[in-house]
Amino acid sequence: MLNIDLRKIYRFSPLVPAPAPDKLPTGAMYYYECMECQSVVSSVPHTPSKCACGNLSGAGGKLDVKDASRLKVMTGKLK
Repeated sequence: MLNIDLRKIYRFSPLVPAPAPDKLPTGAMYYYECMECQSVVSSVPHTPSKCACGNLSGAGGKLDVKDASRLKVMTGKLK
């Protein structure tokens, strides 16, 4: 598992208005920030990725979210 701080690569902006926890958007431009551990994970991770507390984990283009109410959805653009 790679521990890459995506904030060093991307500029993130929160999605406004925030989506409902049961309707999270997915795609290359969407990232989720775990509000518990402040880790940022892609909504479609192709390499094994997870947040420090385990709320977000995934690989192969699929992400498992344990508690969507503890997320902030953001868009990311390369710096």
